[in-house]
Amino acid sequence: MDSPMKLLEWQGKYGRRILSVRPEAETVLSDLPAHPLDVIAVVGPIRKGKSYLCNKLLGRNDGFSLGDTFDSTTKDLWFWIQQHPAAADRYLMVIDTEGLGDYMDVHQKDKDVKNLVLMTLLSSHLVFNLQGNPDDSLLSNLRLMGELARHIRLDAEDSSNGYDASDQFPELWVTLQDVFLQTPKRNNRELTPDQFLDEILQKKKGLEAEVGVHNAMTDAVKTFFHRRHLQLLPVPVDSPEKLRKLDQLRDADLNPEYCSAIKTFTR
Repeated sequence: MDSPMKLLEWQGKYGRRILSVRPEAETVLSDLPAHPLDVIAVVGPIRKGKSYLCNKLLGRNDGFSLGDTFDSTTKDLWFWIQQHPAAADRYLMVIDTEGLGDYMDVHQKDKDVKNLVLMTLLSSHLVFNLQGNPDDSLLSNLRLMGELARHIRLDAEDSSNGYDASDQFPELWVTLQDVFLQTPKRNNRELTPDQFLDEILQKKKGLEAEVGVHNAMTDAVKTFFHRRHLQLLPVPVDSPEKLRKLDQLRDADLNPEYCSAIKTFTR
């Protein structure tokens, strides 16, 4: 593939909104040689750098379209397939998804949940992309993960027979972009990002509705994603002018700390 292609699109048919596979995407996938395929799906709120992260996952600076306004740039779900950078006999497929919480779409809440469920079922690595230092908005965004429990049911009978259905779910990567701070210390030792994520996912005590929502999110994340990680990414550039043209910059123009973090993330 020389450029990204739309994989799925939302359409209104028969009084309902349905998700349809694009014919040209079906052709590309059908024509792939019989090799293993690693699928990385990037989801998260609008205007937080998902598309640029998709490009970096492919070892590129351009490709998936970027935007420099408040409006969402990515609509529906797009993909790009190339030879896996770490294995000649495998393919890498990166899916860029429509941003969660698009204020311009009255159907967005329903689409958000369905897109998240679909990407959870399709991907081998699910990247939940967020932005900024951890605060309550991090938990607010992760709470959408609690919706998974309402739409994906794990059969208790499978578990009793020794089959853990959650092993079929993707590896979860929560990325925090534009982070300036370090992880906190516990017992005079700095937590690793993964340890910090587990701390965030601890259940809270109380009978308040907010506590119930938080605990539903932690239950869903821990149930569906036994393999989960937190990746901290510093700002890629220091000036707004460079930020507006990220897809035109070379790696040498980016902050070295960002390049190092991306290298660690993608290896």
